[in-house]
Amino acid sequence: MDKPGEVNLEKANWQKMRRMSMKELLTNIGVLVGFIILCWGGSGIMSAITMDSFGDDSEWAQNLKKPSFQPPSFVFAPVWSVLYLLMAIAAFAVWTKTGFTKRPLPLIVFFIQLALNFLWILVYGLANNLGASFVIIMLLLVGIFVTMVVFHTVRDRAWTYLLLLPYLAWTTFASVVSYSLYDLNRD
Repeated sequence: MDKPGEVNLEKANWQKMRRMSMKELLTNIGVLVGFIILCWGGSGIMSAITMDSFGDDSEWAQNLKKPSFQPPSFVFAPVWSVLYLLMAIAAFAVWTKTGFTKRPLPLIVFFIQLALNFLWILVYGLANNLGASFVIIMLLLVGIFVTMVVFHTVRDRAWTYLLLLPYLAWTTFASVVSYSLYDLNRD
């Protein structure tokens, strides 16, 4: 039971959702699906474009000296699938509070870091440029951190940065792998 003067947020959110019109509900579902398509679809397109350039069948990838701690390639797809889903949910949750126009900065920062994520895939996978891909992944780390900070400032959505912690951790690890690949293959 709630204490006098205490607000039960779960109950308040449920009541707000029950009062939501069908148009609002469909808009919310559409935007969530849109964020998921953007994250998963963008990743899928980048992967399709670069598959022959750095997949397991790529001569370039096979000839790279790899660090001993680099995970096998089959690990990447499921990890990135989960990370992109968490990113989409975080962005959607922020959107429900800010929209695209009321307070655009959080989503602008989100889209910039997502563009850096996709750019890394192209520079590493298509251009096969280990040095430039390391620079981009370092910029991506900054972008993820800034996104987390800005998401944390959104009133009633401060928790969304937590959904990006696994993304930050994985990208930090990926940056170590990226630097190691660059360092091992300088010749």
